[in-house]
Amino acid sequence: MSAPPALDTQAFAQLAHDGFAQTLEAIPHSKTLLIDPALAGPLGLVSDSASLRQHGVDKMFWLEDAGARSVAAPTQHIVYLCRPHIKWMRTIETHIRSDEASGAIDHSYSIAFVPHRTEPCLHYLRTHDILRHVSILDYGLEFSVLRHDLLSLDDEDAWARPVLYGDQTSVFHAAQALMTMQRMYGAFPRILGKGDLAIRVCDLLVRQRREHLAAGEDPALSTHSAKIDALVIIDRAVDLVTPLSLQLTYQGLIDEVVGIKHGFVEVDSSWIDAQKGGSSAKRRYRLDGGNDELFDTIRDANFAAVGEKLHHTARTISKDYEGRHSAQTVGEIRAFVGQLGGLQSRHASLRLHTFLTERLLAESTTERFSHALEIQQNIVAGIQPTQQLQAIEELMLTEAPPLLVLRLACLASIVSGLKAKWLDTFRREFVQTYGFRHFGLLMALEKTGILVATQKTRASRLGDVRRSLQLLDDTVDERNPTNISYVFSGYAPLSVRLVQTMCQRESLSKKNKTRAIDGWDGADEAVVNLPGATFDVPQEATRTPLDDAPTTVVFFFGGVTYAELAALRLLSRQGPRRYLVATTSLVSGNTLLSQLGEPIV
Repeated sequence: MSAPPALDTQAFAQLAHDGFAQTLEAIPHSKTLLIDPALAGPLGLVSDSASLRQHGVDKMFWLEDAGARSVAAPTQHIVYLCRPHIKWMRTIETHIRSDEASGAIDHSYSIAFVPHRTEPCLHYLRTHDILRHVSILDYGLEFSVLRHDLLSLDDEDAWARPVLYGDQTSVFHAAQALMTMQRMYGAFPRILGKGDLAIRVCDLLVRQRREHLAAGEDPALSTHSAKIDALVIIDRAVDLVTPLSLQLTYQGLIDEVVGIKHGFVEVDSSWIDAQKGGSSAKRRYRLDGGNDELFDTIRDANFAAVGEKLHHTARTISKDYEGRHSAQTVGEIRAFVGQLGGLQSRHASLRLHTFLTERLLAESTTERFSHALEIQQNIVAGIQPTQQLQAIEELMLTEAPPLLVLRLACLASIVSGLKAKWLDTFRREFVQTYGFRHFGLLMALEKTGILVATQKTRASRLGDVRRSLQLLDDTVDERNPTNISYVFSGYAPLSVRLVQTMCQRESLSKKNKTRAIDGWDGADEAVVNLPGATFDVPQEATRTPLDDAPTTVVFFFGGVTYAELAALRLLSRQGPRRYLVATTSLVSGNTLLSQLGEPIV
């Protein structure tokens, strides 16, 4: 169970809700809303069907990049709500051209860009003579509140765009969102981090604050936050080993096996509703520890401990149900009836998580999964690299899922290095086994330096910090963990160890008698020399007394895994500070590779 941060993150939820309402009210008429499917999760957190109707939405459709050539809109006004991607501009053009071909345009069109319009999209609309037909709006959606200690920009392509195409738009948007956080809670006393994209976010953030101060705006920016002691920014490129590894926490494994999309998981209806019997119909269920007490207690547990926790919960619920037999008086019966709704809710939750656990067991106990996990653990530990490459080849011969094979090959490339001859053979056999459609992903992995013929000096860098950061722990207690390595059954996420390096050593300031994190001072040289910029930027501002249990904001540019989130929650429970995780999106090895393989247009 996660310890809540010292600050109220619901302010972000209110900001997102108000912004959405204002966007819809900008068209004060009955309207048809066409929504980018990628926004389903964020919008689901800030609005519902009743709220949409209240703001004049008569009908809602999902945008399709290759669908109908016109929109059967029952209203004159059509509003497109979408990310600034060229594919949606093409879709909108198709709709308008279809109306033109019918002889008369009887619709008015508005495009609400999330979070902001971009010049490439405007250029497309302008050069294709579409801009004159549309009104342009911006819905500046920033952080969605996924949990009291987790904020997300829900921007799945945020890392792929700059590393593949040099597009810095997502870097700018990240800095803007963090600026909003400073306006709410005061200036970050320090901004620390690791990675080339991380320092770009930092530079933009510092510049934006200076510009606002020079303009005399936002008095909160001139005072240090009383609740936040530092912002730590981690570039995903600094630690690709963690997302490429199979997660072993309950929620992480659900993401690996079933898939979690914007906080929702798709399950059989019968898993949720016993009345459905053996129904195979699918239903989306929101994995929310705020409304599901059982999930909140097991979400971050190593999967090896989940069965015992479910068994204990089942016994507790059974005992509570037995209370109906001991109720004798009217008052006792009334008390039991009052508890019945809660018991039924807990029973339904137990049913769902029992079915999910059975699904995870069916996958995690297969020979293929166990073999892949063994290869992964050996690669990370640096055990017999040549034998692990041979094992990857054998796994491919069994036609294991392509992304699983590719994740292991990428791990080997990053940790141990690959010879050019082996890599050429692997690529050829991979395409022959799984199809030419994966060729673009292989090229993207080469371009980003993830799957390349590697020099030993580069590949040995993880080995250089294994010991100094204590990344491996063969004696970790998976059931009662005190070490963050429990999330991978013996491997501590490098990214979280870097956060510990920066934040868990403190010194007393002789000048103002306050405690402050040491940052990179005293850190092992091999740690500082990991790839990517290393920075620690103090921000000058009026000092304020800091909370005894301050919150450190950790922002992952390029996505965070559920395993890393679980590790940081463990650190929050251990103190002396709490961690608020902010990120561009939630990722796993599969989603990370898929994003790199999908053309971003």
